[in-house]
Parts: sequence; structure tokens; C-alpha cells
Amino acid sequence: MESGTERAGEPFDVVSIGETMVAFVSGHDPRSYRAVAAGAESNVAAGASLLGCRTRWVSRLGDDPLGRLIEESVASAGVDVAVARDDSRPTGVLTKHLTGSHALVRYYRSESAARRLSIDDLARTGRARWMHTTGITAALSDSAAGLAAAVVERRAGSADRVSFDLNLRPALWPDTATAAAALLDLCREADVVFLGDDESEALFGTSQPDALAALILQREGQEVVLKRGARNAVVITREGQVAEPALQADVVDLTGAGDAFAAGYLAASCWGWPTRSRLRLGHLMGSRVVGVVEDVPPPFTTTELDALTPERLASLWDDASSER
Repeated sequence: MESGTERAGEPFDVVSIGETMVAFVSGHDPRSYRAVAAGAESNVAAGASLLGCRTRWVSRLGDDPLGRLIEESVASAGVDVAVARDDSRPTGVLTKHLTGSHALVRYYRSESAARRLSIDDLARTGRARWMHTTGITAALSDSAAGLAAAVVERRAGSADRVSFDLNLRPALWPDTATAAAALLDLCREADVVFLGDDESEALFGTSQPDALAALILQREGQEVVLKRGARNAVVITREGQVAEPALQADVVDLTGAGDAFAAGYLAASCWGWPTRSRLRLGHLMGSRVVGVVEDVPPPFTTTELDALTPERLASLWDDASSER
């Protein structure tokens, strides 16, 4: 299923490639579930699309009703969906039980179609200003790891720049050392790396910006975006560091916050915004998604989109600072 096609000669703003599952979400009553699409890469594509970017999501799904649910859900955010349907493997599933802001998650994906992601799937990416993938893809299977490596190493040959979100999932890796070695290699190849301070501590034994700069940055123009949850986020480059505090938000479910942040940051990068404005838009997107059950922020009104300018965001941050 494709919700649109690439305009002749015009690249997508963001092409994101990776696994999406159906999440069955329940609250206090485990007999009642809500089915939503759940996938880091599709979340980024959807979030950037809601901001007005042209995006595509590439993946593999089972040729089943749950796969069609995911296609329709992602496409409803305005994303161009380019998936291969697998009639021999199912769409992956997870369950999520919410208690307050805590989520108990269980995955059922060992035989999912997405585990067959491979370098062959690059044929559906098209041209992009940004190509995005995550450490989840790298952990799914040997063929999916090859795909993630091909994306960050630009073997796709169709992206101006590449972003990589660490997205550590310990259960998908045999051990921490294996994960650290594989993910560090991918981080060093990407133009922009997103990682949380908790992930950084778990894998690399540090979340200090100077240490991460020495560990990851290999060339001019690379950026490490270090997220510190409800505190702040820091852009680390060879030239220095820029930090911005997060917005306060009422939390329903933290799932998707990092993906929404990445979507905002990449969208602002497409628009040529300065570093602080990119961080602020990332934080704004994160603050919107934690207030809903879905893994993607609610849509903006036309008025809200028109107000998303560096100047308006600066004013919002000034107001938030005065209230602290």
C-alpha cells in the first residue's frame, strides 16, 4: 500500500525504515484493549509528516489484518507507506499494560515478517534529504543488521544525510558488549545520532558530552543529540555543545517520546532552523506525545502549524522559564 508517490525529481524530506508492530494497550482492565501502531521508525515518519514534511516509511508486514491496520494507521498521518507483505510470516504484536505512568510491555515478534528486513528493502526507499533508522532494526536479525549498516554507510545511495537513533532494546541482543560494539559502529557512521543518557550509560559507561564526543564523532558536521528525559537535551559537535531544557508535560505514557523528539529535530533540520530551535521543536513534539496513549502526537491545527516558528518557540521557552 502506498499513500502517495515521490514527485518527479523531488526527494522526500524523511525516509524512515524499520519494524512496526501492533500494540494492544490496556489500562486497569486487562480484558479491554486498544490496538495502535507501534514502531520507532514509522513514529518518526508520522511525526515529521504531521509537521508538514514529505515522508516515507519502508518496512515488511504480514499479509494479515494487523498488517493492514498498521498500513492504514501510518498512512493516516500523511506518510507514504512502502511495505512488502509477507504471506508466510505474521505481523509482530506487543501488549502494553498501563498503570499510571508505568508500562508493562511484552513482545511477540520472534517470527515476524519484519525480521526479514534486508538490504533488498532499500529498493523502496526513494530519494531523501534524511534517511532514518534505529538500533532496533540492527538487532532484529542478521539481514536487518545488514540493512541498518547499509543505511548509515550510505550504500542506499539516495540520502543527503543519515540519522540514527540508538533505541537500545537489551532483550534483542545476546549481551551488552555485543550491542555496544555493533551500535557504536553505526553511531560513528551517521550524521546525526540520537541517544538517551540511560542508554549511553548502559552501553558506553558514560553520558558525559565530552566523552561521547570523543567516542562517537569522527568528522566535521556530525551531531550527537543526547536526551536527558524531562531535564534537557544537548547537541554535541566538534565545535561545542548547545543545551535546551524540556517542557513540562502531564504524562499518560512515555512511549514514543524519543521518536517524536527525533521527528521534530529532523523536520526543523529540513527547514534550516538553528540548533536551539531544532531542540525546542523536538521537545515540543515529545511533550505532546506523552499526553496520549498513541505513540504519535495528536495532529496540529493549521493555526498551530503556522505558529511553529523559531521566534514563537523562543517565546514559549521564555514563558516556561519565567514559570520555573
